[in-house]
Amino acid sequence: MKLLLLALLLTAAALKSSAQDMVIYDGALQSGWQKRGWAAINYANPAPVHSGTASICVTDTTSKYQALYLAHAPLNPAPYQALSFWIYPTLSGSSQLHVEATLDGSPRTSVPLSFTPDQVNHWQHETIPISSLHIANNPAFNGFWIQNITRAPITFYVDDVSLIAIPAPTQVQLTVNPQSAIRTIDPRIYGINLAIWDSHLASPDTASALASMGIGALRFPGGSSSDDYDWQTNRSPSRQYQFPNNAATFAKVIEAQSAQAFVTVNYGSGTPQQAAAWVAYYNASASGTAAIGIDSMGRDWKTAGFWASLRAASPLPADDGCNFLRISHPAPFAFKYWEIGNECYGKWENDLHGAAGSGLTGAPHDAYTYAVAFQSYYNQMRAVDPTIHIGAVAPAGENAYGNHTRSVPNPNEANATHSGWTPLLLATLKSLGVTPHFLVYHTYAQEPGDESDAFLLQAGAKLQSDAPDLRKMITDYFGSSGTSIELDMTELNSVSSNPGKQSTSLVNALFMADALGNLASTEFNTCIWWDLRNGGGGQQNNNPLLYGWRQYGDYGVLSSRNNFGHPATFPNFYAEKLLTHWGRGGDTVVSATSSYILLSIYAAKLADGGLSLLVINKNPVTDLPARINLNNFTPASSTVATYTYGKQNDQSESDITPGSATISGSTINYTFPSYSITVLEVKVGP
Repeated sequence: MKLLLLALLLTAAALKSSAQDMVIYDGALQSGWQKRGWAAINYANPAPVHSGTASICVTDTTSKYQALYLAHAPLNPAPYQALSFWIYPTLSGSSQLHVEATLDGSPRTSVPLSFTPDQVNHWQHETIPISSLHIANNPAFNGFWIQNITRAPITFYVDDVSLIAIPAPTQVQLTVNPQSAIRTIDPRIYGINLAIWDSHLASPDTASALASMGIGALRFPGGSSSDDYDWQTNRSPSRQYQFPNNAATFAKVIEAQSAQAFVTVNYGSGTPQQAAAWVAYYNASASGTAAIGIDSMGRDWKTAGFWASLRAASPLPADDGCNFLRISHPAPFAFKYWEIGNECYGKWENDLHGAAGSGLTGAPHDAYTYAVAFQSYYNQMRAVDPTIHIGAVAPAGENAYGNHTRSVPNPNEANATHSGWTPLLLATLKSLGVTPHFLVYHTYAQEPGDESDAFLLQAGAKLQSDAPDLRKMITDYFGSSGTSIELDMTELNSVSSNPGKQSTSLVNALFMADALGNLASTEFNTCIWWDLRNGGGGQQNNNPLLYGWRQYGDYGVLSSRNNFGHPATFPNFYAEKLLTHWGRGGDTVVSATSSYILLSIYAAKLADGGLSLLVINKNPVTDLPARINLNNFTPASSTVATYTYGKQNDQSESDITPGSATISGSTINYTFPSYSITVLEVKVGP
């Protein structure tokens, strides 16, 4: 019965993915499209309908140019050739309605719709070329409206709206220029978050999985839990919950992997002294005499040597509550990267600043309060270990997450003022004479309920713009002294909360690989995926239009529960594992281009002079033949090694498929399966 159910699910998934058109409305809005119209609009109109059980009824009773406006997060329309919809007019006439696409909300050239008397009160099919909407290849495309321009009241109906895909080319041209270096890959770009609640964290399975993925950076204790975590008692102060993992467990796991650590200290309910003691526990020597002292909550955090001695000690016969910290490890761990809080700008984050009895002054989720506290954390922590690097949380966007209590002028924009978190943070830190070593950036491609496979597979390219956005704010608000501030992305995944079936599908694995390929050419030095194990559920977005057969969501690359008889590994695990064959730390990203947006290529020149090519087929149904041209490169042989993960691997729950391809001169002809990730390793000749 289990095998029959799986087969039915796979068949259903294949049928749903058979159309690569983007469905916008088919009785309900789909693919992340949102209601933004200004008129009397019923999105569940029972009659008339073109198909299914509902259509959109639009009524302008005022004759004031009202419209149906369907909006989306910005996406590139390059994969699509036309906007298609069915419309049911109730009045005849020329140029009754105008269709206008929008770029970042601004309308482009309008396309008029006219109806003859015999077309009234009947469904009419409209197909408008993307070129006529003047949005071709523009990633700022974020919607379109159908507007009444009759200067009179009107009612019309719309149904079966979609973007029609461009047919795949007969052969895609991929070009690699090995001599065109972009940047050196930082090993920290292959990172993953660890969670304090992961009961399998210290298991051999975890060690094996991390090694298989070639992880270069690990972050702890885990997202929002960081701002409600007392490392010294291993409890949540608000819930008095004892976690299955602790600071010592994390240290042992990361030491075994020889990876870099990112430790997130408690800003929301902790103190600078508490954070400094954590630095001492990991990095100080037992002979350290630096006094940490009493914090604003009255806790005495003693000296750096006290915590280092606790780390070096053996467990006591009678546990005094600190035996979990006694791990017989005299040598410091020398963990380098420390973050002050997690997403402190967000109201979802625990933040007791200004709360009665908390001992914490200021206001919650406030950039100025955070910046002043950051100075104290920075000074206290570096007094224990002056070699550590300390990062401040910073979202993109000059006006993002501002509480409008303060604003700062941008000297490079005629002193125009902005109240967003990051401008206020940077300007305040500069005034305090504190330079963070790095900015901590988190991004999730979509919001829950609005997931779209087509959109997610474009989201990796958007990451290219995040680094310049942050760098511009550093330049504007910190000036030349900010050039030393590096950018580190310490959380990334497909959806901001309530992950549904897309998070455990092959599509999310394609997104992961594509995101890392894009990020490797930016100035982000770190990308830490959220997360290793998270736990999931089946009550989120399991829309049948989304590809995939797992009817539940989970942020993890490994399952933390009984996985219904299936392996504990999700497709993202294999995507990360596959990338161990691509560029690693110290290798060089080089220029690579594709003639087709749904076949992405990223190239790395390896330390031995060879090439490794990462190719991602984002077309859900079409295998794509490609010609790969390696400019000014002499291969060592006529054969290249290939490694592939795609639909067949996902559906059979099998590992990466190794293989080979033939190279003739400096050209490789290869067909990439639909929805697949492939790495080709080309050794250099003499």
